[in-house]
Amino acid sequence: MKSAPPHDGVIVPLVTPATADGRLDAAAAERLVAHVADHGCGMLVAGTTGEVASLTDDTRRRFVEIAVRVAARRVPVFACVAHNCFENAVALGREHLRAGADAVVAMLPNYFKLEPVEMLRYFAQLADAIAGPLYLYNMPLTTGMSVPLDVIEVLSRHSHILGMKDSEGTPGRREAVAERFAGRADFALFMGVAAHSAAALRLGFRGVVPSSGNLHPDLWRDLYRAAQTKDWPRVDALQQKTDAFAALYQPGRSLGQSLAALKAGCDGAGLCGPTMFSPLTPLESPDRAAVCARLAQFT
Repeated sequence: MKSAPPHDGVIVPLVTPATADGRLDAAAAERLVAHVADHGCGMLVAGTTGEVASLTDDTRRRFVEIAVRVAARRVPVFACVAHNCFENAVALGREHLRAGADAVVAMLPNYFKLEPVEMLRYFAQLADAIAGPLYLYNMPLTTGMSVPLDVIEVLSRHSHILGMKDSEGTPGRREAVAERFAGRADFALFMGVAAHSAAALRLGFRGVVPSSGNLHPDLWRDLYRAAQTKDWPRVDALQQKTDAFAALYQPGRSLGQSLAALKAGCDGAGLCGPTMFSPLTPLESPDRAAVCARLAQFT
């Protein structure tokens, strides 16, 4: 039996607002959380979009505390515990849950290439030690590893593991994941590749995790609600609209620079500044201005 019921819906992976000297911009963090929560979307704090690998543990704690306070139980708050040190991941997970996060999200440490048995052991030990609601996070783009379905199968029976965010976009992956797990009431699937959201929801995924939701949580809320009523023509239309929005700032950029472009858009929208946490850098001024101009014209 699970320790808590799985979640569903839109979970926006928040950017982490930074001051010019590289600290958490608390005021901007409050604005961003309120913006997302006011549109009925949950949030993931300090994930890939939030530059997790570049944040101090204290920054992560403070942002989670802000998110919990401002969201005020209106929407779920997830907190990422990605860390190359197991003990640090455990400590963060426990602290985030004590602070009021609804669940923690864990990905593989990314320094050593792990065998499937090591992946299984890592996640199981982490879930045992944190002893609270936890979602797996499969992110081969940053970890260099894909969590095999057989490993997920075993982990899906763990009492504290409620589901998985899958950000692997390889052909056939979402179909294979859905075939194996979509029918499970006790294990929720979240699609982490925004462009695959409509297809994933059709297959039985329970939620989506779109980074462009930092700017347009309304579109993702509406897409998810349409999927709940099986209004697939509307889902497809909104998928096309969110794809068109992403095409205004993502193509031709590395992951880091696409995040910088997203922060540039957030700057233009008055949500937070464009500063990135080192080693990532903000877009150069002409590029930043062009991105903001394109996004401002989006309707």
